[in-house]
Amino acid sequence: MSDTQPWHYVLHLINVLLLLMLTSCALFPEADERAEMMTLPELDKTLTPARQNLPGNDQWPAKDWWTVFAMPKLSDLIETAVSDSPQLKEVASRLQQSQSLVDAQAAEQYPTVRANVSFRFQRFSANGVQAKLAGDDFRQLLINPLVLRYHLDLWGKDKAALQAAIGRSMAAAMEQVDARLLLSAAVAQAYFDLAITSETLKFEEQILVCHQRLLRLNQVLFASGLIANDPLLSAEVELHNVQQQVSALQTQIALQQNILAALAGKGPDWGRDIVASPTILPEKLPLPSDLPLHLLAHRPDLQAARLYVEAAAQEIKVAETEFYPDVNLVSFVGLHSVSMTDILLEGSSLAYAVGPSVTFPIFEGGRLRANLDYQEAAYDEATYKYNSQLLHAVKDVADTLARWQDIDVRLTEQQQTLAAMLKKLQIAEVKVKQGLTDQNELLQMQVADYQQRLFLSALQGEYLKAAVQVIRALGGGFNNNEKVCDKPCKN
Repeated sequence: MSDTQPWHYVLHLINVLLLLMLTSCALFPEADERAEMMTLPELDKTLTPARQNLPGNDQWPAKDWWTVFAMPKLSDLIETAVSDSPQLKEVASRLQQSQSLVDAQAAEQYPTVRANVSFRFQRFSANGVQAKLAGDDFRQLLINPLVLRYHLDLWGKDKAALQAAIGRSMAAAMEQVDARLLLSAAVAQAYFDLAITSETLKFEEQILVCHQRLLRLNQVLFASGLIANDPLLSAEVELHNVQQQVSALQTQIALQQNILAALAGKGPDWGRDIVASPTILPEKLPLPSDLPLHLLAHRPDLQAARLYVEAAAQEIKVAETEFYPDVNLVSFVGLHSVSMTDILLEGSSLAYAVGPSVTFPIFEGGRLRANLDYQEAAYDEATYKYNSQLLHAVKDVADTLARWQDIDVRLTEQQQTLAAMLKKLQIAEVKVKQGLTDQNELLQMQVADYQQRLFLSALQGEYLKAAVQVIRALGGGFNNNEKVCDKPCKN
């Protein structure tokens, strides 16, 4: 009968522990109503005009979407920026930090094994309360080569914490994709700005030559007494205005080269060698054929916002488990002795222990409730941020498509205007040859022709910039089809 008594003690201990775990929890608060993730707003009416004018494509732009513009210099600039930009390296460092936190949290799933050695020398006071040891010296040596601790995840705390860490790491990865997209789009925008300014400078220089000829012609006419002083002064004013414009454009080109150099992670001198190619319009870029169904899968910023919501939901679960008892299985094997000589020689120095360690959160002064409130508020904040980001994304798509289509219409109209201007210029040249009009009118007509060409070039550049904005608004080459949440995700 004596052999079975230890087991009775063990069973009795287990029953006591279970009873305490069920009855000694901190008072769990009632659940509050949480924020809800929005569904994707309707986009059919918004996308219908774009679908009528733009083709669809199952292969929505590849990761290196900028190659569709067939501009080698642009491709080189973006690839340099993506590899050398300090901004992207900063985001990559945050991703590494989040991945390290995942590894650290995953380690909580496994037992820990440690070793410790401690030595203590103590003298008891002769006038103290330890009457038996009064005035004695005391030495203690503890050698524990094996100390095991294992957290029993009865309530899913460690699992939820790991899922939260994984979610935040995945969100950081999405933010890295988004940062790469924003950077590449910014480089493309700056490059097309440089191309527009360079083309504008070319036409302004041609206009300057025309005004120089007009001034010389008016000087001759004034010297001959054929015109008054007013036309001559007007010609001088126009010439000076154009010269100022040329100077301003040259300065603007230098500033835009500085912007490109900074985006590429380089110094200003490096940017002085950047020369933009003429703005050549590519074929009409297609839209993703799965819009609007999988819009959210094409936006890394939305994916990141969704992952943060899911991580916040897991962190609420972690906070909830704090209201329940926490159980750790602890054991050790070692040698304990008050003598330095016999600890390794005497078998009686052997010491070991194994058993659960239970922590009961009976009263925490409101700390657990405050932590849960904080995590719930963080979840609501992440949810509202996702909803705001979703509305911004939908508006972004609608705005960029509308702007792109508007520029496309204006570009067509300007091409027709330029064709009519070219006919007028040809007629003026014929009239000059036939002596029906003077050179002054022809030069004025050439200035007007260059101005119309300048306007067309600017519209072509704006068209390319608008195309970049459409690509950016639709997520570039990103497509996360592993988990598409066009409806609120269930946790």
